Amino acid sequence: MNDAAPLVENFFRHEAGRLVPVLTRIFGWRHFELVEDMVQATLLDALQAWRHQGPPANPAGWVHRVARNKILDALRRQRTGQRVAAALSSPAALRIEAQFGESEIEDSQLRMMFACCHPCLLPEDQVAFALKALCGFGATEIARALLLKEDTARKRIQRARRRLQEENVALRPPADEELVERLDAVHQVLYLLFNEGYSASVGASAIRGELCEDAVWLCHLLCSQPRFQTPATHALMALMLFHSARLESREDVQGNAVLLEDQDRGRWDQRLIHRACEHLAISAAGAAISRFHLEAAIAREHCLAPRYAATNWRVIVQLYDALIALHPSAVFVLNRAIAVAELRGPEAGLSELRSAAGDPALLRYHLYDAALGELHFRAGHLEEARRCFGAAKAKASSQSDRDLLDRKLARTGG
Repeated sequence: MNDAAPLVENFFRHEAGRLVPVLTRIFGWRHFELVEDMVQATLLDALQAWRHQGPPANPAGWVHRVARNKILDALRRQRTGQRVAAALSSPAALRIEAQFGESEIEDSQLRMMFACCHPCLLPEDQVAFALKALCGFGATEIARALLLKEDTARKRIQRARRRLQEENVALRPPADEELVERLDAVHQVLYLLFNEGYSASVGASAIRGELCEDAVWLCHLLCSQPRFQTPATHALMALMLFHSARLESREDVQGNAVLLEDQDRGRWDQRLIHRACEHLAISAAGAAISRFHLEAAIAREHCLAPRYAATNWRVIVQLYDALIALHPSAVFVLNRAIAVAELRGPEAGLSELRSAAGDPALLRYHLYDAALGELHFRAGHLEEARRCFGAAKAKASSQSDRDLLDRKLARTGG
């Protein structure tokens, strides 16, 4: 059936991200690899069966039931797994079906989220394993998302899985004394996940909308639980929603990146902007200010400006000053310099960028050269603009970024 393949393709990764946490919660870390293998096998079965018969009335229920049965069958074939399979197949254990209720699936995703961010894991392994266990990514996709060699991504996933098994990490939310540290790690993973979707580092497209959707959904799960409804959680949700509201306007019909000043603000999702403002207002209840508060406040200024020329650049520069003082970052220094250029002219922006040129992270970052090129162009320094755009293109890993830089080079006559 021709319409089944697109359904399964879109359904595959989303459902894997729901299935793996709940099945791991039932069968344990000891059988994590088996869970992953059987989930993948079930989704491949779905592709074959639904192509000929059409999808069932409840595709998610079908996949959950078949994956669970495949795991039980595999355990029965293993001498060491027969006792587990018998226990989980007994009439008393058939209430396992309740584990596949929507609320139980969401709870399992939350538990897996915190397991992925357990302090026994290295920070870089946390991100890779979260993409695998929560988002259904394969090693190839994870390598692409994190700018890694595929073998490196695979090693990080294996190392995290082995460590979780060795430590027998419980699939439960952290204790009160661990909550702040673990929640900070979860925030960071979701932030990186959203950023990779919002500005894809590799590939033909400037945006990977499915990553943004995954990050927003997982942050929504955090916001739905009183224990995790911290000001920082709401501020992160606000930040994601402000950016999500502009996603459709960030590409043209050919898939080319559209810069903020050229975006059609009529296409911005006002419903999401309103929700983001609500979350930002809730986040103001606490005494502490996180980087997410300040980044969301900057995004709010952009979203509420009626047109690009009416943006309150003075406030944005002040917010970047506070953000850099709280969380120094080469990216924030770059963005502040661009805001200074909008406020006081391209020469002022160039002065800011030159003063930051000693930062090795900036010199490796293609957007630093791109920003230099843009400000040189605005100041009328066409030869310098061409040189900087060329340097930026040589460093860019995304085809979308290279195409954008080609268009900028064409403006300079290069």
